[in-house]
Amino acid sequence: MNPEADPKQPSWKPSAAATLTGMQDEKTTPVGPAARDAIQAAFDASDLGDIEQIGGLFLGYANINYRVKTSTGLYLARFCRAQPDERIHDEILLLRSIQDSRFPASYPIARSDGGYISNHEQEKVMIYDFVEGETPQVSTDSAHQVGRALGCLSLHPVPMGYSSTALIDIEDLRKFRAEKMTELEQYPEFRDEFLEQTASIESCLPFDLPRGLVHADAFPDNTIFRDGKLIALIDFEDSCVDTLIFDIGMAIIGFGYQDEVMDRALVAALLDGYQSQRILNSAEVEALPAMARWCAHGMGFWHLRCYLDSPNARQHQRIHELQRVVRGLRGKDAETILAAFDQ
Repeated sequence: MNPEADPKQPSWKPSAAATLTGMQDEKTTPVGPAARDAIQAAFDASDLGDIEQIGGLFLGYANINYRVKTSTGLYLARFCRAQPDERIHDEILLLRSIQDSRFPASYPIARSDGGYISNHEQEKVMIYDFVEGETPQVSTDSAHQVGRALGCLSLHPVPMGYSSTALIDIEDLRKFRAEKMTELEQYPEFRDEFLEQTASIESCLPFDLPRGLVHADAFPDNTIFRDGKLIALIDFEDSCVDTLIFDIGMAIIGFGYQDEVMDRALVAALLDGYQSQRILNSAEVEALPAMARWCAHGMGFWHLRCYLDSPNARQHQRIHELQRVVRGLRGKDAETILAAFDQ
């Protein structure tokens, strides 16, 4: 967190599931004895029946999720490894504030003592509704529904006591650039483009635009559909107060491409869904291509920073993908976004 950053400066930190459309991970979380003990402790603290089965879900980059079947139903157990307690409490506060509106989400379930976090050994475990469904195919219909949900979220007031801002901003990139040049020299395939793209996006920031609640990671694998209908937007751990069109920029990366090519019809459907709830002003329209570029570059930075700490083929591929997306958003893809408003 960067408390001295400009409050108008949008920022970004991706969740565990941040991937490009069509690049979902196949590996699932193993269920070892330590995980079973932590899950058991969380359910012992809740009135949710006896555990019958535990299954690992798709393995991401940060938090770990399990599907838990008990004598009373199905639940999601999340091991909260990415965020400090204050951000987890803010996530709970936000979700509780929108629950009565029937916003499509997976909601946390309180323990018997009214708390939400079960601490066991080194793990912080939360239990959520398990929402049955599937990750959607990217289509104009799914893009429209997700856009509408994000538009609804933008209208919700910030809950009293909520303080989360996003975890990465342009100052983090500047600091990284200043301190990690030696390490970056080892990876010329990333270095020059990262430095050039950072210098280019700096000229677009900050965005002096409307702010409010954003989900901050509306990718296909953070949505659950059933029978063609959006049932839940999930993984609110990165939600925060930020520039509202940040959510649209991120969703364009997730729902605006087919076969790695931006699709004007998909972007138009996303925008139409969002604007069915909140109409963008002219400044927001003009800034949206730059915002999408900032989202992609910020995402690439997060992966690059992790990669320098622990090089691996998975993130090597992500960085290349996202740098390619940024290149497109500096050219014809920016024009496609603006043209989508007229479709």
